[in-house]
Amino acid sequence: MKRMLLVMAIAFVTILQVSAQDNNRQMTAQQRTEQRIKLMDEKLNLSDEQKTKIRELYANFNKQKYPREKRKEAREKLTADISLLLTAEQQITYKQMIEQSIAEMKKGKRSKAKE
Repeated sequence: MKRMLLVMAIAFVTILQVSAQDNNRQMTAQQRTEQRIKLMDEKLNLSDEQKTKIRELYANFNKQKYPREKRKEAREKLTADISLLLTAEQQITYKQMIEQSIAEMKKGKRSKAKE
């Protein structure tokens, strides 16, 4: 009986820990936006005006509820709109960032499929 209670207690604690970790991984759209802008600023040295405009573009994008088949198109438009706000030098670096991100996503999907 004591052993069973101990096993149940350990299982309960483990479930709570896993649940808490899952909740910490999920960020709000605004948190993701700020994280992206921070990364872009580190690599592109954005001006305050650029940050504000990019933040607005992401806010408008996140307000919309795109159907699955239209989401890719909407993301591409968002990427193009952001690119228009950047200088020529920043655009080159931004394009490289996007390509690297796509490559990492594809690589991640392949490694998950193998597992």
